[in-house]
Amino acid sequence: MSVAALLAAATAQAQEPAPAPNPASPVVQESAAPEDVTWTLEIEAPEPLRALLQRHLDLSRYLASPETAQVPRTELMRLRQAAPAQARALLETEGRFGAVVRTEASDRGERVTVVPGGPALPQVRLRLIVEPGPQTRVESARIEFEGALSLAADNGDTSAQMLQRQARESWALGPGQPFTQDGWSSAKGATLALLRAQGHATAAWSGTVAQVDAAQAQARLFLVADSGPLYRFGEIRYEGLDHVRIDAVQALQNFAPGDPLREQTLQEFQARLTRSSLFDTVAVQMEPDPALAEAMPVTVRLRERPLQQATLGLGVSDASGPRITLEHQHQRWFGWGWQARTRLQLAQTDRLAALDLTSHPHPGPYRNVAAALAQHAEASGLAVTTQSARLGRSKDDERLERLYYLEWQRVRTRVIDDGSVNDDTTALSLNYQWIWRDLDNALLPTRGTSLSLLTGAGQSYRATPRETGAFARATGRLTRYERLGPWYASARVQLGQVFARDAVAVPYTLLFRAGGDDSVRGYGSQDLGPVDADGDAVGGRVLAVASVEAGHPLRRGDPAFQGAVFVDAGNAEASWKGFNPVLGYGVGLRWRSPVGALRLDLAYGQQARRLRLHFSLGITY
Repeated sequence: MSVAALLAAATAQAQEPAPAPNPASPVVQESAAPEDVTWTLEIEAPEPLRALLQRHLDLSRYLASPETAQVPRTELMRLRQAAPAQARALLETEGRFGAVVRTEASDRGERVTVVPGGPALPQVRLRLIVEPGPQTRVESARIEFEGALSLAADNGDTSAQMLQRQARESWALGPGQPFTQDGWSSAKGATLALLRAQGHATAAWSGTVAQVDAAQAQARLFLVADSGPLYRFGEIRYEGLDHVRIDAVQALQNFAPGDPLREQTLQEFQARLTRSSLFDTVAVQMEPDPALAEAMPVTVRLRERPLQQATLGLGVSDASGPRITLEHQHQRWFGWGWQARTRLQLAQTDRLAALDLTSHPHPGPYRNVAAALAQHAEASGLAVTTQSARLGRSKDDERLERLYYLEWQRVRTRVIDDGSVNDDTTALSLNYQWIWRDLDNALLPTRGTSLSLLTGAGQSYRATPRETGAFARATGRLTRYERLGPWYASARVQLGQVFARDAVAVPYTLLFRAGGDDSVRGYGSQDLGPVDADGDAVGGRVLAVASVEAGHPLRRGDPAFQGAVFVDAGNAEASWKGFNPVLGYGVGLRWRSPVGALRLDLAYGQQARRLRLHFSLGITY
């Protein structure tokens, strides 16, 4: 018997028990052939509806399996008869309520081998033909509220009225939008998330209705949200405190008892505790209980950092060569409420001893800072010896860091070749540092902007009264990160200037030099800048540096490892008159490690006419 005859016989047999077709969605019922026939399925529908049916339709998934390419007739008939109704149900989730679906079968005389070495069997093609009809769109959407939010708004509470307005305006399925099941669920979830984030932790839908007019392809939405009570801060319970005093932690609180208990407030509080560097882990938790809504207890679980911690480090840099570093941290220095960080560094051209003190938080929240440093560094043919001390106060927010400090420093420079001293200057200055960040990730940014400004004014002192006088200093750095398709791009601009009479001496460390891995690549650290009549390096009073860089993943879909190209330009000069920027450009490798970006660059300095290798870890703000 031919395949066509088998189809006809099977069809006649299957017509009796088949259900009556839906007049709005005519379906041509075909039967399966005996088991010595193989079957394939073709779905004729617009994308992405075709992909939806291929992924979820039982008939499609059954025939897609290699083990079921030769389908039993009874099973195929069941799946085939159910396919149109199942397809229409799937299409309704995409807002296609008037879809027409039918199936057809055809024998093209083709034969395929199902089992290796087995006989070639006749192949029958099944077609699922879909006429999706118009896309159903939202005609109207109405959201009403009940519970504490509604009562507060009716009584004139402006914050409650604003929240209601925000919920309505942010509703995703507005008039004209396609109505789909995923969109409907997502919009409802987003509105509840908004209410819960604004203090109504037990908000829920008391009723939602979507009235669909399939003939007009329109949907009318009506929803009622029960806000539940407005939760407010009650007792804050701290767990895990030992050497950190509770008043230091309370100083970081960004709320008072009775304030609305909002999700953003809790997140900011947790972020403050994390940034304090006093704790290894921080968890702020609450269990909403409507009976306690007026004074909801919040539990803060903390794990303090070790009281003391020492680190020994070995490394190498292109600026100072091999180095060994010893660092010690104490979380409660001499029993006082101060964190102490002591650093000793020994390198080929850089030796340093430093003590940084930071108080535990005070209300504001502010932290007092104190520091002392002694350093001897060699660069650009100069040996620079620095002693400094500072006292100040800092305040850190999620995006903004501020630091005010009074600084004393003495800087002595000596020419390495002949040992002669060419500068010995002392200065006392008052300074303000401001760092703003709007980044998607502070360690590994891919989008956003950072801006840092440092200003200061003071008095310098030197051996001769003629060279003593007032000065001011200002520097700024702007960095932008952006995604351009598969590329990770960044650009930065840095400007600086010292304001003082030409005769007034300013310490070398407050003047400017350029060059190095975070300045103009292709040149050594501080190689760029003015020189005196003897050809010895001196500090410049103006600085300008710009850089553009683009990185591309080395493997598709894996941004952790990237290749990069870059161009840097800039210089430090005695004045803006005759300012002459130099170029550096090259290629590099990037590894976005968990502790920051590791950069390895091969740069060509156009003025120096040589290649130089640079490497660094992390980013500078």
